Amino acid sequence: MAGVLVKSLSQRECFTIEGSATVLDAANKLTKHNIGAMPVLDSKADVIGIISERDISRYLSSKSIKLDSSITSIMSTNIISCNLKISVSELMETMTNKKIRHMPIIDKNKLLGIVSIGDVVNHIIHKYEAENDALRNYINGFS
Repeated sequence: MAGVLVKSLSQRECFTIEGSATVLDAANKLTKHNIGAMPVLDSKADVIGIISERDISRYLSSKSIKLDSSITSIMSTNIISCNLKISVSELMETMTNKKIRHMPIIDKNKLLGIVSIGDVVNHIIHKYEAENDALRNYINGFS
């Protein structure tokens, strides 16, 4: 059932930030919403990058820290995204191979949401729990 997880995640709120925001703005918004990354949008609401805790951490370890610097100078611009039809196994494979923890959900050039590696892992855990429960009920039916 390709796309079930991503379709459900596209329905939840997706926090974004404008490219004109500062590093401090991004850090505050990530902290406020307890999230690890946000898509960065231009004035037309097109995704131009993604800013993550990792980007901010790398920046803070540099020699010239200016919290009022634009996030466009530290965000990741090589956007790896998915559409509504991607399967959980494809998500896991892409995120593992590309060493990323967040992937914007983009369909027809429109940002619909974001999926994290935690979302993928939780989905897999719940799937196995449901299978275990079904098997346990089946076995107990023969006792």
